Amino acid sequence: MNQTDTIKLEVPAKHKYLNVVGACITSILERMEDIAESATVAYGVELAVHETCTNIVEHAYAGISGLIHMSITIEQSPKRLVIELKDNGRSFDPAKVPEPNLEESQVNGYGLFLMHQLMDRVDYYPQSGQNRWYLVKNLESRIAS
Repeated sequence: MNQTDTIKLEVPAKHKYLNVVGACITSILERMEDIAESATVAYGVELAVHETCTNIVEHAYAGISGLIHMSITIEQSPKRLVIELKDNGRSFDPAKVPEPNLEESQVNGYGLFLMHQLMDRVDYYPQSGQNRWYLVKNLESRIAS
């Protein structure tokens, strides 16, 4: 039997509340046992989710009031963190977003690239009336010495 715990959070789609999302993820990961490089994992997951939420605020809602619905599921076997983000803003086609040119300096355009680099799985499901992001991070256990 795969034991899971799920935490749900709903925040206004505004930049000033995104730190709450990040703090929640970091706090959850700090309480999990036997995660290899837990501080590095927590930083990466927090950054990936922050980038996702920033994209929701700036592109999906683009100045319109809305909510970000987040569920964080901790699965034990295999040990992984599953984060689902939902919004009711505009959808987009990720295939049309160019990868950043890492050889040249640019201010924007790193969000999707970072999300894919930091997480083990990133899926986006655009739907009329509700977009859904599905992010997964496999949590490697420490090797017993």
